[in-house]
Amino acid sequence: MKRKILVGLLAAVCLMGCGIKTENISENIKINLTDNKLGYSYAQMLIPAVSESQIITNTYSASIWDSYIDRDKNITYKDNFYNDLKNYYKELVVLKKLAGKNNITLSESQKSDALKLSKTFYDENAANSEEFKGLSQEECDNVFLDYFLVMKAKKELIAKNVKEVSESEARIMDFNVIEVSDYNLATDLLNRLNNGENCVKLATQFSENSDISRSVELNNEPEDIKDALGVLEDGGVSPILTNKGKYILYKCVKSNDEEATKKNKEKIKNERESAYLLNMYNDFVKSNPIDINDSEFDKVCKNAFFTIAGKDFFTLWAEDNNGGL
Repeated sequence: MKRKILVGLLAAVCLMGCGIKTENISENIKINLTDNKLGYSYAQMLIPAVSESQIITNTYSASIWDSYIDRDKNITYKDNFYNDLKNYYKELVVLKKLAGKNNITLSESQKSDALKLSKTFYDENAANSEEFKGLSQEECDNVFLDYFLVMKAKKELIAKNVKEVSESEARIMDFNVIEVSDYNLATDLLNRLNNGENCVKLATQFSENSDISRSVELNNEPEDIKDALGVLEDGGVSPILTNKGKYILYKCVKSNDEEATKKNKEKIKNERESAYLLNMYNDFVKSNPIDINDSEFDKVCKNAFFTIAGKDFFTLWAEDNNGGL
């Protein structure tokens, strides 16, 4: 789901989705364990399901559901949605348990915010709805309270356990680059660059690699190249460097591409957080299998595509500044 609690967490975890053909499903996932049942009724499970389906339909149109993600395996966007939906509920169980283990609870103010959003959803969408028939305000409250709690747990656990990304780690530098196979030519070109000749012109004429304008993620380079390039200022020229039998010259165009560095910092941050969350999830389910009532889940799958009258679960959350968390 686009609103998955642990975004991207289960991409590498093979879980059974409604209508999905999967292989090598971990046996411990299939074992029933009372302590780790979801604990939601059909109507409660429907709240995030129909909310997400409506967001997707409004964004892409209803035709998206029958589009193929993998035609060879006969997997449609709807199949993938079902799989993501089951992952979402499994992640919910894990985060609720981990919140308890780490003594993470909602403040009275946070509870009040959750209950306010729950009342809005219930009044606008559930109170007189045939689809949500039997859903009480208290049951709706529990769905919102749980989501607030797991999002708080996720935020606090990441803050406590995931190292922040420094500017130096994420730094992107822009260069014009010349690659040649002849050392004497490289030496001549270095002298010409140091005498002020245009690097792009020389690269166009002599470089054996057509990629003459490059953005370099400095932290991913070998130490010798990293050390040589990291000290360059705008307009600076590197010494002759070697890589895979080539002699390479770099002329610095921008010693810190601030916009690219900012994006790279966010990418590294997301990768680091996802890796932590995935490891945390895997460690938990090794000894704490998760069970979801398949008949209830199948019913949710079949009935998650109606239109609700008011604002959906995730829109309410987003418009409340992610619950203020």
